[in-house]
Amino acid sequence: MPTRITRYVTFELLRSFAIALTAMTCLMVLVFLIQEGLKENLTLNAVLRLIPYTLPMALCFAIPGTILFAACVCYGRMTSQNEILAVKAAGISPIRVIAPALVVAFALSAATVWLNDVAASWGRRGIYQVVLQTSAQTIYSMLGSQGSLSKGKIHIWVDGVEGENLVRPFILCSGSDPDSGMEIRAHLARILVDAENERLIIRLKDADITAGKKASVSVDQHDIYVPLGDVTKNNNDKKNPSVFALNQIPGEIQLQQARTRGTRAQLGAWIATDMLAGNMVSVTHPEWGARFHDLHEQQVREYKLKSEPWRRWANGFSCLAFVIVGAPLSIQLQRFDFWTNFALCFFPILLVYYPLLMFGVGEAKSGHLPGVFVWLGNLVMMAIGVAMIRKVQSQ
Repeated sequence: MPTRITRYVTFELLRSFAIALTAMTCLMVLVFLIQEGLKENLTLNAVLRLIPYTLPMALCFAIPGTILFAACVCYGRMTSQNEILAVKAAGISPIRVIAPALVVAFALSAATVWLNDVAASWGRRGIYQVVLQTSAQTIYSMLGSQGSLSKGKIHIWVDGVEGENLVRPFILCSGSDPDSGMEIRAHLARILVDAENERLIIRLKDADITAGKKASVSVDQHDIYVPLGDVTKNNNDKKNPSVFALNQIPGEIQLQQARTRGTRAQLGAWIATDMLAGNMVSVTHPEWGARFHDLHEQQVREYKLKSEPWRRWANGFSCLAFVIVGAPLSIQLQRFDFWTNFALCFFPILLVYYPLLMFGVGEAKSGHLPGVFVWLGNLVMMAIGVAMIRKVQSQ
């Protein structure tokens, strides 16, 4: 009998979960594609190429919510049809009914941790590579249809597009200040992609180039190199802890700790040298502010690296935390209306879990608390869930 109940509950749970996950994942993928396509002005072909890379991120967002929804549907229906009452009357503990959901949630939590890792280390880089490889195509498409393009620090106006040639382009490259900008007027120009060095090449023909306030220079043929970061809003910060796989983070922490120690030792040596030389004015020079800021940034990156594994595991195991609360709460509510069940289960999660998660992540990244505090939201939800399961058993 208990084995049959386990199979029955598992089947009902997975059926609801599969339907909800399919719908939610499609919606999340669509949201990511629209967001990325609008942000980068991508062509339809480029947007379609993003689908494999956005899928892990979509699943990471979709799985925790859909397993909670499936638990609400499954246990809400069983309670409304008196199946839980029949199980109790047969002398079987309600924990036997809840246990399959906990096992499924644990397995999904482990899978979500893996998906988080794939999304961070493979998905983001894949999206960046697609944006890089299709940048020239996107620029040609926009210039051909609109005659102008403003993308990041690059602004281009053309009289027309003939094949791969931009006809009489006027190109404005913005800089951090007026003296570092560049104005280009050319008879023809072509845009190429240098994927290896992550940059665009603007190949000019019969061009007049004005850099800042300097005089114009005429060239027959000249190449302008534009980093992708200047023409895209997509971030490829290779130092960001969120782009590393979990197995890469320990080594990166050691490297960052070595850099931080080196910077701290160098600052100490400079201060000692200036003080021994009696050069107290140098110690108070504004450049020391920049040096200490650099040390602070290195320490913050070290804290972020240390908190990143805790964050990914906590995000993944939110599936288990949600089900531990959602399953017994759905049984206690005794409602067949699964949308009401889901709302009543998700509302306390929204009020308790996510604020605690954000608090833990923020404090761990700033170094005020150890990384384990990222799990604060999970532990609180699990404690509440265990208390609710005991209450269901005692009823």
